[in-house]
Amino acid sequence: MRRSVFLLRPRSLISRVMMAFIAGGAMAMTLVACSTGSSSNDLVFTSERDSDNPDIYTVATSGGEVQRLTNTSATEKNPKWSPKRDKIAFLSDRGDDFELYIMDAEGESEQVAVGGDGERKDFSWGPDGNRIAYVSDHEGKDFIYVKDLLLNQQFRLSTIDAPQSLGSWSPDGEWIVFSVDGGEREGIHRKNPGGVDEVQLTENADFSPKYSPDGKLIAFISTRDSDAPEIYVMNEDGQEERNLSRKSGADFDFDWAPDSKNLVFVSEREGEGTPEIFLISTGGDDPQRLTTNNSIETTPRFSPDGNRIVFVSNSDGDSDIFSMRRDGTSQERITATDQDDEEPDW
Repeated sequence: MRRSVFLLRPRSLISRVMMAFIAGGAMAMTLVACSTGSSSNDLVFTSERDSDNPDIYTVATSGGEVQRLTNTSATEKNPKWSPKRDKIAFLSDRGDDFELYIMDAEGESEQVAVGGDGERKDFSWGPDGNRIAYVSDHEGKDFIYVKDLLLNQQFRLSTIDAPQSLGSWSPDGEWIVFSVDGGEREGIHRKNPGGVDEVQLTENADFSPKYSPDGKLIAFISTRDSDAPEIYVMNEDGQEERNLSRKSGADFDFDWAPDSKNLVFVSEREGEGTPEIFLISTGGDDPQRLTTNNSIETTPRFSPDGNRIVFVSNSDGDSDIFSMRRDGTSQERITATDQDDEEPDW
């Protein structure tokens, strides 16, 4: 699990669209076509409620009817809203391998954004919604690529010949952080999406780097001080690294608060095999426990306004989606089926 960074010089939307049109990029034009978009209260998630394989659904966190967006015999996974919430990207194995698809907020206008040889394993929307970074297998190694949806062009991000894991884009789109898994270049790197200015930020077994929403910090997971993973933060230039979680027991699966002052994460610090959700400030205060039960809680994600946290729990024997205030109060069930509802994105 490692990540990467990139830089791109912005072009005007008009010039990029004209270039795509001249090049005959019909598919690219379709991918960036405008649609109505969704409410910021809508969750996208995967579920097996209507079939033996996961499909993609949306539901309003305030209640209402669940809307099914895909209906195939394939496995659909990892749905993510675009920055403007007018499109959803996801992975599907409708072909021989997992490919990257994009559809609008209503499940229409599906297009294969990245297909062909290789297995797509992860991806991250660029902040402008016109680019996507993704991980794809190539000759047995995972490398990171960038796809320009307007120009219908893609290229490999880093030339390091070692497996890589994707982190996140910087909020301004200037960089992508990623991790290199093993070898002489092991650690967290950043690179601009134009393909130059690659910088190594750490030299340890570090992974899952994510920029804070204000772009000033990078949080990541490391086993440098313990056999169990812990959460660290550093300045965006790699300076002033510090261990936030500082306790035995695995800490993982974190998300930034929109104000960049807190992180929500999953931890087994209260007992192995019983992961619970905690909140911690970047100042290093003691973590605040938000859930307390014998269930397994995973995938905590902040709402766009930062007031609530959505998460997955198996409290009734299968995975369902819940939400709570950022202090752990006012917990509410969002889905209730006998099948697994997972991978929520807000």
